[in-house]
Amino acid sequence: MIFLVILSVIGVTAIQSSTFSARIAGNEADRTLAFQAAESALRDAEKDINGSCVAANCRSTPISPEAADIFAATCALGLCLPNSTAPVWETKANWTTSGRAASYGTYTGATALPVVSQQPQYLIEYFKLGETFIYRVTAVGYGANSSTQVMLQTSVKALK
Repeated sequence: MIFLVILSVIGVTAIQSSTFSARIAGNEADRTLAFQAAESALRDAEKDINGSCVAANCRSTPISPEAADIFAATCALGLCLPNSTAPVWETKANWTTSGRAASYGTYTGATALPVVSQQPQYLIEYFKLGETFIYRVTAVGYGANSSTQVMLQTSVKALK
């Protein structure tokens, strides 16, 4: 009888451990998917900055140092002026309010990513450092589960 109880406890523990490991593997796979989506959004933003677009998807005013007035303090169409009090990428409304962040493929014609719960988004901030123009790109990618999110950043030097 005691032997049967011990075997039962060992069996239950093994099942719980196996279930826990499967959950961890699933969460890691979803995080990897979100990371890849965020990476794709960074590349998409770089194409947007460089003007690599399909005619139907091009911005009405291309991104360039000469067109700094297309960047908005409140963020519009993924273009933001830096905020001195809080970084624009930390402001939740910039990601959740329609029209503030740019969605993957909007300005490049890239095909929508499959499997993700929503298409990745990006914000492009414009900085002038002396005579150099820099764009800080922040992207958010989502996994198959909408609560799985990864945020990545890169800087792109503007070509004159």
